[in-house]
Amino acid sequence: MEIKEIDYKNFGKCVLLTNGIISVVVTIDFGPRVIQFGFCDKENLFYQDAERTCKIETDGGVNSEQTFYYYGGHRLWLSTERPAKAVLPDNAPVVYSILPESVRFSAPRQKGSNFQTGFEIFMGEDTSDIMVVHTAKNTSKEAQPCGLWPITMLNGEGVVILPQNSDTSDHSRPNRAVVLWPGTEIHDERLFIGNRFLTIRKSSEDQAPLKIGCNDILGWAAFVAPHYTFIKRYVHDVQAVYPDFGSSCEVDCQKDFVEIQSMSPMYRVEPGQEIKHVENLSLYQTPSCVNPNNEEDIQRYISNLK
Repeated sequence: MEIKEIDYKNFGKCVLLTNGIISVVVTIDFGPRVIQFGFCDKENLFYQDAERTCKIETDGGVNSEQTFYYYGGHRLWLSTERPAKAVLPDNAPVVYSILPESVRFSAPRQKGSNFQTGFEIFMGEDTSDIMVVHTAKNTSKEAQPCGLWPITMLNGEGVVILPQNSDTSDHSRPNRAVVLWPGTEIHDERLFIGNRFLTIRKSSEDQAPLKIGCNDILGWAAFVAPHYTFIKRYVHDVQAVYPDFGSSCEVDCQKDFVEIQSMSPMYRVEPGQEIKHVENLSLYQTPSCVNPNNEEDIQRYISNLK
């Protein structure tokens, strides 16, 4: 794996990781964010907000340092008991360490947060995937409730695929949960709810809100774009408690991008304790030929990737 510092667009100093098959760019002047991920010399599959148009003014716009910028790419948020609008800016420089098999990126402790966050990236020699180990350490003097919430912003149009739990061994208990956010219409034509899969068709022409979550027991979600397929994989613990009515995976469609969000279980984190959540991000060169409303077609498409 080749690792070097670069200046990337107007995102400042970044670290480039590549194995000659795929390349990853991680910001270090802020974040950290995985701002680029794709096949070498091919398109970037992650959404980028180079002009900083997507943002949240956390102090009414008085101080730009207190503005949360989406920037784009892949980021780590925390699921806590804080109000949903209590977003913490991550505009400070990042420390990174090159380890024997990985690169670790650590953000400074954010003002107003009880946690210090970061992630570690592993990349094999002949693969088109990376492993991202997300972490959060309780820096307070008291135990705190917390879960890890990695969010991947994907560029362009395509189809998101979420698998439904197919275990029917226990008919006395529910085995599937579909969670809808305010503004999401159950009859939205972009949304397909089948017996084996949920799909969301992403189109830049659609601006109505659409956010959905589920108890993704199989632990994966896919985004099928015109020239590639992206799959996020993680472990769902059926014995654990998850936020948002038991959601371990959530999809948020916006006009310019779609977010695929995995959720860790909720933990009681003791002082000095660190929690982890691992994701595998895989990339495949594929044609966009899946029918989002045909479960047999979806099953064949996904099976050919694995």
